[in-house]
Amino acid sequence: MSVSRRVFVQGTVLSAAGVALAACSSSADQPAPQGFDGEPRALPIPPVEEGVMDGDTRVFTLTAQAGHSEILPGNNSTRTWGFNGPFLGPTLRARRGEKIRAEISNDLEEMTTVHWHGIQLPAYCDGGPHSPIQVGETWKPEWEIIQPAATVWYHPHPHLATATHAYRGLAGMFILDDDTSDGLDLPHEYGVDDIPVVIMDAKFTEDGQLDEESDGTLGLLGTTPLVNGITNARFEATTRRVRLRLLNGASMRFYTLELGQRPFHVIATDAGLLDAPVEVDSLLLGPGERAEVIVDLEPGKDVQLRSVPRKDNFGVPKDDNAADFGFRDSFDLLSIAGPDESAPEPPALPATLDPAAAKTPSPEGLTEREFVLNTFMINGEQMDMTRVDTVIDHAAPEIWTVTNENSDWPHNFHIHNARFQVLDWDGEEKMKVFNSGWKDIVNLPPKVTARLLVEFGHFPDKTIPYMYHCHMLLHEDQGMMGQYVIVDKGEKPDVRVKPGALVFDKDAGDHAGHANQVVDSSRSPYASPEGGV
Repeated sequence: MSVSRRVFVQGTVLSAAGVALAACSSSADQPAPQGFDGEPRALPIPPVEEGVMDGDTRVFTLTAQAGHSEILPGNNSTRTWGFNGPFLGPTLRARRGEKIRAEISNDLEEMTTVHWHGIQLPAYCDGGPHSPIQVGETWKPEWEIIQPAATVWYHPHPHLATATHAYRGLAGMFILDDDTSDGLDLPHEYGVDDIPVVIMDAKFTEDGQLDEESDGTLGLLGTTPLVNGITNARFEATTRRVRLRLLNGASMRFYTLELGQRPFHVIATDAGLLDAPVEVDSLLLGPGERAEVIVDLEPGKDVQLRSVPRKDNFGVPKDDNAADFGFRDSFDLLSIAGPDESAPEPPALPATLDPAAAKTPSPEGLTEREFVLNTFMINGEQMDMTRVDTVIDHAAPEIWTVTNENSDWPHNFHIHNARFQVLDWDGEEKMKVFNSGWKDIVNLPPKVTARLLVEFGHFPDKTIPYMYHCHMLLHEDQGMMGQYVIVDKGEKPDVRVKPGALVFDKDAGDHAGHANQVVDSSRSPYASPEGGV
């Protein structure tokens, strides 16, 4: 099914979108976003949480809770959600080879879930929509870290409400370490020269609350950028070199990042270190995407991390009938003050980072699959928790070809429990996008196709599915998501939706929100002999 996005936009939603995004124009007279008209504030550094050891298992304790935060300066009454605090969550830290248990309690007034984005782990631990944490309950997944060092993250994933829950602040970084990363001469002191940078956005009501009115095309695309939960942030560096762990935690917005027209080095993408540093002038990060970059500073001089307008508009038409996804917006995100003259000069960057990152399995003879993204659908179907879309019955990698069929909408594509290398991306002649290294998200302008070599964590379990979806969260919530199950050879999926996995109370709590939807599908299998899966 191919739907013309131009017709859809014109017919139903663009009238509201034009008003909502007027403030995001990147014209010369663009006003400063809210919270940027005063003195900068010190960049908050989320506390690092290494858990406690229970025998040979590292245990993290998290509580999803409501609170109030000073996102805008002088207003500490903005209602927000967070983990172990009022907004966002601590940075978790663990090592390859460690056993992990997370104990997550839900003190909110709505069911939620916690997904470990970028981690390869059994499906019952993945935290997708099939693992609801009901109000007052605690979820205790356990798994082993089996993958290389990387910057991953955790965030909610309740079906139909992921965008709102994440927008309210349920998100945190998760740093994975290993011997390879430990052995590199790179900044590594958390909060000093190794800095978490969680980039989000928001919009506000007149009384300073988060505006949760979701546009039918643009979702919760905000007009005010946030870094680590505040506006107008500034970091006072004490070293000549810093490592920025960049996470785009926004629900819909893409950021094209620059550092004052000076080059910087990318050392890692979603799934871990590159084989060698890559010098760039700018870097696109789509929703959910991560990168680690090295920035060299001069004593006494500031550097400004900015999101800059894209001349190519990411392939989205610029005419009056196309929605404005914000690719032409310009934002100051984070100012970084250089150290004093006493800071020693940094050493040369390591020429080699992780040699294993350069090794790509042969694509010959691998199973191939195609996924076409259009409107709120994948392969012509919207998400259905009672349907398995893909069954994987082997441990070998696969080739997934993913196409954005829309002519005027961007998408990006994320696969749970997997990492991939981009073999082909046919938009290279049109625009500059960084696709190197092992990733778990690929950004797709209109009419662009990516061919991915995908490696999965092999944890056969016919009873619980993993997700693949657009990480523009309005798109995910509206149906641009599918499900895959890993099974042993000869098995068929046998998965049922947990009672209550799709229950939301639109009147719960301080926040207006979700349509009531109750699905009693405890007896409804995803697959049956008649289903043909």
